[in-house]
Amino acid sequence: KRQRDGEELAGDPMQFQVRKAVAGAAAAAFDLEMPRESSINDLMEALATRESCAVQLITVVSRGKPLKDASAKLATLADTAGGKVPVVYIVRKPAGAGDSTGASTSSTAASTTSTDASDKAPSAASAPAAAPGRRIILMLRHGQCCHEGERDELKELTMHGHKQAEDTACFISKLFAAGKLPMKRALLHSTSRRARETAAKLPIHIQELEVWNADLLRETDPTEKPFRAEEVFNRLFAAPEAGDSDVLIIVAHNNIILYMLMRAAGVPIERAAQAWQLFHLRHASITRIDVFSTGDRKVVSIGAAAQIADTAITWKNVTGADMSAWKGGGPERHKFGGRMLLLVRQAAGSMETVAGQIKSVTDHVKSLSGYMMSGKAAVACTSDAQGMASVIANKFKTVPQLLPDSIAEEPEAAFLQFFTVPEGSRDTVIIVAEDVPL
Repeated sequence: KRQRDGEELAGDPMQFQVRKAVAGAAAAAFDLEMPRESSINDLMEALATRESCAVQLITVVSRGKPLKDASAKLATLADTAGGKVPVVYIVRKPAGAGDSTGASTSSTAASTTSTDASDKAPSAASAPAAAPGRRIILMLRHGQCCHEGERDELKELTMHGHKQAEDTACFISKLFAAGKLPMKRALLHSTSRRARETAAKLPIHIQELEVWNADLLRETDPTEKPFRAEEVFNRLFAAPEAGDSDVLIIVAHNNIILYMLMRAAGVPIERAAQAWQLFHLRHASITRIDVFSTGDRKVVSIGAAAQIADTAITWKNVTGADMSAWKGGGPERHKFGGRMLLLVRQAAGSMETVAGQIKSVTDHVKSLSGYMMSGKAAVACTSDAQGMASVIANKFKTVPQLLPDSIAEEPEAAFLQFFTVPEGSRDTVIIVAEDVPL
């Protein structure tokens, strides 16, 4: 039956312009025709047949959104203009063939060399195996900037943004000086002004630092452009060569850093493209991920900002010009609403070390109540963490709630109890425990 005004026949087939994502990029497009009454699953089966793989390995994205409802009709994708529907798909690595994130990096690593390893490497029988390689990736969010929502070149660092960038550069310099990081190092930064100004602090304090910039690291929305974000991840998180040990410092933006964090932690692309929005990094904070030549990855820290003075900590950019110097010099920030949960790992080590850890963490947690979280706090802890929890609770004039010993095996119970709406407009829950329940 023909619709009015010369629109398409209800039974006419739908036309798709399809691209396959290869190592994060998009291959040449091809046209695909499907019956209008077909489902998303039918489309996935057609692509699986083309790729000679199981349909479960196909992920399809159209107009920036993963197509998750396999039973939905293709007709729901049509637009009023009646043109070809754009589709991008990715073929995931089968289970048992290695980690999916490892698969993406290995394909990228392979593309960077044109010489077969067998042409240059000695045989296993004639030489010992090289030590595993490791690349330490330090991802820095840029410092606070002003003119949020305006064009890029207006977004210079605020007074506090410069202080944040300076503090973080000094801290990383001290890590190199103390031998806690490999000496081979490079810096890669976004070409956005706020990232350039943040990155400029690093070579001042860190000598022999190779500096590069890339438009690829500019701010992007992984939800709208998941395959652009995936391309960044694949390029930067390729496994190093065996025996290599180096540091890559990346200065970029909240959204792309969080996307790469999730992918490094093994979150599938279709979930990472959405879940990054649940996190927010403080300005000039450090997220560290170690990448090994075996393809393994280890998340070491997320949004670490203890190197920045409390008086300069911020997480939101400034609308309009930076007026902090005219408003008493303090940063522009507001406490979060709702419930904030602080997960504190139990102190460990010698008595002297534990005492120092407890004091540092207690002072830090208390300081957060001055500018980020509610001063009304409840403290809960495991039996082994009672000592540390009592010191923290004393700062908030309360006593810790002791969690049952079964919490180590059944942490879901604590999750259901505490990860709920606040009592009032905002409150804070501090949980002190060991690694497993946290």
